[in-house]
Amino acid sequence: MSLWTRTASLASPAKVQLELWSYTPPHSTSRTYELKVYTGKPLNVIGLKKPVLEELRNYANFLALTAQRLNTQDTKKIEIKQCPCCCTLITDTKEVLRVFNIPYLRCSVCGHVFVGTQLDAQEVNSLFEHSVDHSQTYTNTETLDARLNEVIIPKVAWVLETYQRVVGENPLTCIDVGAGGGHFVFGMRRQGIKCVGFELSQVSRVFAKKVFDLNLIGEDFLTTETNLVNIITMWGLLEYTPNPRQFLEKARKLLQPNHGLLVVEVPRFDALGTVVQAENPQNIVRHMDPTSHLNCFSDCSLATALVETGFRPVAVWYFGMDIYELLVQIAMRLDDSQVFDYLGDMIPALQASCDLGRQCDDLIIAAIPDD
Repeated sequence: MSLWTRTASLASPAKVQLELWSYTPPHSTSRTYELKVYTGKPLNVIGLKKPVLEELRNYANFLALTAQRLNTQDTKKIEIKQCPCCCTLITDTKEVLRVFNIPYLRCSVCGHVFVGTQLDAQEVNSLFEHSVDHSQTYTNTETLDARLNEVIIPKVAWVLETYQRVVGENPLTCIDVGAGGGHFVFGMRRQGIKCVGFELSQVSRVFAKKVFDLNLIGEDFLTTETNLVNIITMWGLLEYTPNPRQFLEKARKLLQPNHGLLVVEVPRFDALGTVVQAENPQNIVRHMDPTSHLNCFSDCSLATALVETGFRPVAVWYFGMDIYELLVQIAMRLDDSQVFDYLGDMIPALQASCDLGRQCDDLIIAAIPDD
């Protein structure tokens, strides 16, 4: 049984189009949502990532050793009893991928993919709070301008456009949960939005203060008490937590009724990048990393979690770095860093095709509180 069906044009896919997503939960009536669907995001990924083969190998080794330590040391672990998104019992799952000898399970109902034996929330928080290695992507000053121009500014524009289209006014306030180095908070403030960020990583908070003069909040978002706001964003956050629905439920409480928008970005399992990594499970440097990405979502699983925590999806954005990931794995197999020089020029066109075909590894859904 499928929880969701999609109604879309059979014409050639467009970068922006309207779709109807219908949700039919067991023993309940169907609900249909009209979504504006966007595909593709131009990105000079080679310039942003600046791939160096030795550094890629070192980071893959770091993640492998982290996985080994987490499997052997005396840490608090929890056995996931049900799907983190649709709450189906774990008996209705099967192993679909094993990375660093850690299995990923897939829910047979909503398609959500997750690590079955996980660190508990406190252990996860302590793992990232002081980790320089896990924060390096967001605290690199060499790629600061590229990240702002090619990642942050397009996301700020998309969020504001979506809010204005759906709510019919300009937002005043925003909370960014899992703010990393503070880039998005900085981008929103440049647009005149009163924006604050929650970030547990001390390394990232220090970076945000030094580079943007931002005082990110080091408290747990789930236990905070704050005024209601117009927008809450979670860029690459829900994959790190054993219980993503808790964050959605908290966001629902903090958004202004009739004037609120939630934006969630997650890794997407049904993607070319996942297939590439499944063929090279000992050389993972991003995406399907079980030491950090405890969850990897399907369109169905994220939409289900949103609807069941009180949200109405209104927009979705598909894009990814699948072709970059393919070149990374080719370079590591061939032990040849020049792969990026030889083939890097093909990334934009090939990735655009992946995005249009919904074979990309990144998914953003915007949703409003449902009545």
